[in-house]
Amino acid sequence: MRSLTRSLLALALTVTFAVFTNNASAADKKAPKDNSLRGKITAVDKDAKTLTIAGYTLSVDDTTEITNSGRPGKLEDLKPGTEATVTTFKRGENVMAVKIKTGAVAPTPAPIKKK
Repeated sequence: MRSLTRSLLALALTVTFAVFTNNASAADKKAPKDNSLRGKITAVDKDAKTLTIAGYTLSVDDTTEITNSGRPGKLEDLKPGTEATVTTFKRGENVMAVKIKTGAVAPTPAPIKKK
């Protein structure tokens, strides 16, 4: 009986540790909502996969979500002089572009109130 109790306790501790470790990793990958830049794109380097906006050079990778007027886009679609809003995330010394939005985006309609 003692052996079973010890095994269950060890299993519970292992599961608890795994859950907290996974949640911390997922939180680290998300960009805080207040880390955004807005302005004109001043440079796009397709080979280095970087974008410069508001004086910051940001890395772009395959996970970066790029939209133009709400439609999916690519790094190749971005041009200097284009207005953009970029959500960022700092990974070590590198600042990553998580989301890049350009073009006109239709306003979100107000929710319909139920009577």
